[in-house]
Amino acid sequence: MTALMENRSLDAIIIGAGPSGIAMAHSLKHKLGFEDFVIYDKLDGPGGTWLTNTYPGCGCDIPTHLYSFSFNLNPEWSKELCDQPEILEYINATVDKFNLRSHMNFQVECLKAEWKNNGAWEVRFLHLKTGKQFVRTSRVLISAVGGISYPRDVQFQGMERFKGEMFHSARWNHKVDYTNQRMAVIGNGCSAAQIIPKVAERAAYVQQYARSPQWYHERPNKNISTFRKLCFKYVPFWQRFHRLQLFLRSDNLVTTYISGDKAAIKRSETEQEAKDYIYSRTPKKYHDFIVPEFPLGCKRRIFDPGYLDGLHRANVELVQQGIQEIDETAVIGSDGDHTDFDIIILATGFQVSKFLTPMEVIGKTGLSLAEQWDQCQGAQAYMGSFVHNFPNFAILFGPNTFPAHNSALFTCEVQVEYVTRALMAPLIDRRASIIEIKESAETRWVNDIDASLQGSVFSAGCTNWYINEFGRNAASWPDSSLWPLHTVKRWLITWGYGKTQWLIFGALLAVLSGKQNFTKEITVPADKVLGRAV
Repeated sequence: MTALMENRSLDAIIIGAGPSGIAMAHSLKHKLGFEDFVIYDKLDGPGGTWLTNTYPGCGCDIPTHLYSFSFNLNPEWSKELCDQPEILEYINATVDKFNLRSHMNFQVECLKAEWKNNGAWEVRFLHLKTGKQFVRTSRVLISAVGGISYPRDVQFQGMERFKGEMFHSARWNHKVDYTNQRMAVIGNGCSAAQIIPKVAERAAYVQQYARSPQWYHERPNKNISTFRKLCFKYVPFWQRFHRLQLFLRSDNLVTTYISGDKAAIKRSETEQEAKDYIYSRTPKKYHDFIVPEFPLGCKRRIFDPGYLDGLHRANVELVQQGIQEIDETAVIGSDGDHTDFDIIILATGFQVSKFLTPMEVIGKTGLSLAEQWDQCQGAQAYMGSFVHNFPNFAILFGPNTFPAHNSALFTCEVQVEYVTRALMAPLIDRRASIIEIKESAETRWVNDIDASLQGSVFSAGCTNWYINEFGRNAASWPDSSLWPLHTVKRWLITWGYGKTQWLIFGALLAVLSGKQNFTKEITVPADKVLGRAV
């Protein structure tokens, strides 16, 4: 330990004020009693993806009672699947309720972070309002930038010549009035499915360009009655129990994604339900195209927000084409069709597998995180959190932590708990000054993950954001075995159960659920998990 390290108290920098950054801040401040941390975010407020994405129809496709912080349940959700404004309002209320805003600095972008020999991170920032750069140092660096933060900018031939309005769905220009305008929507993911039925209510004409179909499922979205809200608010544990039911129901969907005969049967049944729904809602002229040939789950499933019904509108057209070119006034499809538009919407998704983009993080060897990952065939991290050669550094919602079947916010909270226990608590208690994962431990973990993903639907041949340029799945979590114990733990803590009780109860639930290998990932002590404690 250097003299500088001996004399310097522990401090931390968190990059990102979205849901994972907020959960981390709450854990540090209210669980560990640690306040020497600062959060920087390039946006002008907290919220992350819910502040970035403001396009018409933007909302949650996970039940909102499950997509909420376990430490701040909201009995007042208006409906089962809430829209972006209500979710953003809840996030801001959470920040203020737990006095986290004073730790946050907005409109500040992280450009570069580098580990120095004095045992600290040197972080370079750009103040977006003034254009000035500045440097801060910290002993701990935590990335909470999320996976849905940096839009995937596509390049089509001639797009710079277009004289109308063109923007990505995540950069929606609310100054543009699309009333009675002709709109092209390029893309066929969740964002496009939410945008099209909303803009079609005002636009003169909407044409969607989709190279491939998607699996659509019914999306019941009832308003929550006053009586149910009162029950959630005043009946002890009612809302906790409701969240647990939602979680287990969602987690059961993982059985349609994995390999094996039982999974194939379950997937076939679910696919047939989806086909019946799609055909019952879609105009017959699209029936030859609208149902995918790839297995369910190969691409992220879409819970239909009224998109299929919207295809019946006279002013909506779906074309099975890519883009050949864009000229001054029109989109030219891959079949040569030339169609004039006033507005082009790029609903082309995000750079999900490019973790931490475009931030540069340089470790102790002088290699950047991106360079090291290129040598490893893509992003990887122990438990999605820790990377060898990058001491006192953690990633939230990192590689192979994306649950295709459940709440991303719950995933973030599970990972925050782990980072709090394995990294921050030992540093705060002075049991270690530098914590780093061993390369061998990280490699074993990644090999296990890759083996678990073999034969899953994620690599079934469709184009998706799970598979990176090396052909490796660096995004998906392959199982549900990590989740049951943490879920029951958090649920039972509200009842005042102790550690032994929730371990026993969690193990029983896991066994009853057929998920008996959960201990493999989550019961390893921190001093065994982490490779270096100096």
